[in-house]
Amino acid sequence: MSQSPVILEVSQLTRRFGGLVAANNLNFSVRKGELLGLIGPNGAGKTTLFNLLMGLVPPSSGSIMLDGRRIDGLKPHKICRSGMVKTFQNVALFTDMTVLENVLVGGLQHLPVAQARDFAARNLERVGIAHIAGKKAADLTFPEKALVEMARALCTRPRIVLLDEVMAALNEQEMDQILTLIRSLRDQEGLTFIVIEHHMRAIMRLCERILVLSFGQMIADGTPAEVSSNPDVISAYLGTDTRLHGAQS
Repeated sequence: MSQSPVILEVSQLTRRFGGLVAANNLNFSVRKGELLGLIGPNGAGKTTLFNLLMGLVPPSSGSIMLDGRRIDGLKPHKICRSGMVKTFQNVALFTDMTVLENVLVGGLQHLPVAQARDFAARNLERVGIAHIAGKKAADLTFPEKALVEMARALCTRPRIVLLDEVMAALNEQEMDQILTLIRSLRDQEGLTFIVIEHHMRAIMRLCERILVLSFGQMIADGTPAEVSSNPDVISAYLGTDTRLHGAQS
């Protein structure tokens, strides 16, 4: 993984909301095909960082480079076209539309409707839910909604996928299904993932590297084993009973 080229470079990224510094001089890079975790307590700045990366809020200072091109200041749809997409923690589907119709929306940025429909069908197969293509979004279970959100994101032809708590409210079996899917998309297609997740077992099993935020500052950047034994991380977030039996060395 260390030989892979850098696909995302964040330099001195800062965002202030009045007197609150939600992202404080953040610096990190992400390599192509990396599975990167992002953890921290509520209010640490994780969602703010994702919103900065996607252009949903502008930075107060600093820069974001995607594939060598500066993207901070671009509109979200232009960042999406550049190859980075974000899923949302609160999945927002068009409830009166079918699964296929919801997913094809992701392809309309780069394809006419007929081709977007075919591409959407292929992405439903990629995530294993082709059998519910005709189901109304209003009738989906939460795990099904999470997979529809993933398929819709893949329809944008991303190189980097930002996953915002995609495993929230899933049971162990459903979580394992998502973890397997993410790994296969990375291994088979070279996709890069940055994952916000509160399920420590899941993120420690999935990610090779983890960033830890606290009060807008980066307090750790390392492997799961390094992060789970870092005194600052334990104090700020994990607590003494970390239960990180999935941590990798």
